[in-house]
Amino acid sequence: MKSYINHLKISKQIKSLIKGTSVASLLYWHDQKLKDVLGWRGVKKFIKFSIASKKKDEIAGNYNVSRLYYGNPISDGLSASGATVWNYTRLKNPPIIQNNEICQLLEKNANAIIEEYKNNIDKIVTHPDNNSLAKGGTWSGIFLYGVGGKKDERYQEYFKKTYELVDQLPISKNFGFVLISKLSAGVKILPHCGSSNLRFRYHLGLDVPEPDKVKIRVGQTWQHWGTGKAFGFDDSFEHEVIHEGEKDRVVLIVDAWNPDLTKEEIGIFDNRLFHDFGTRVN
Repeated sequence: MKSYINHLKISKQIKSLIKGTSVASLLYWHDQKLKDVLGWRGVKKFIKFSIASKKKDEIAGNYNVSRLYYGNPISDGLSASGATVWNYTRLKNPPIIQNNEICQLLEKNANAIIEEYKNNIDKIVTHPDNNSLAKGGTWSGIFLYGVGGKKDERYQEYFKKTYELVDQLPISKNFGFVLISKLSAGVKILPHCGSSNLRFRYHLGLDVPEPDKVKIRVGQTWQHWGTGKAFGFDDSFEHEVIHEGEKDRVVLIVDAWNPDLTKEEIGIFDNRLFHDFGTRVN
């Protein structure tokens, strides 16, 4: 009951926040329009779902997040966003972009970030999604910013230059992460769609010794990494990774706001209400 009362409280605040905009009609939460899951209507849907289904968001569970509802994405993610939680249907960006301002800034600072990574390799731990998505090897990393945009203060002194750079970028703290991600040789990341198209995920290659043997598919487009090179992609499109090499691949991942969002829209979505919406509370 506490979760449903919290939902009603958050619904009221979100209604006030988005008043006069088209967000309620264009933003989907799982397979439901936001306007249809606000207030008591939402509570009724969640209760009905809880009684009739045992389906859970496994990926969310990897981050200790439990949702009141879980539905199939509104798209398969091949030619349009297949976001599993928040899908803002106004956005029509391509799945991959290169050489924009964020890519250029990451590449400009690549050497300093690479040096800090190499000095702190020992701090890498298993990625939360390793068991769910990685096959044939290990996926590991260092989360500089974790769930809900929380900075991990333990790493502040070891990644000073990296944090300084990241803090210059329009990070999507509500919907994403900042981490150093390592894939061991032979690993495959299974096809999946990210949770939200409100963010855009940027990769900067930190250690890519075999660029021709490791690649990512986003939607229907394949992309390779390169040491010191950056690109961005909408990870709400279906994506997978194939590593056919013999050496680890390491990248810096930064989740920024989708470049198609307006400043006004970012002002709305950059609110903790959207992070907490529809989640269970203890």
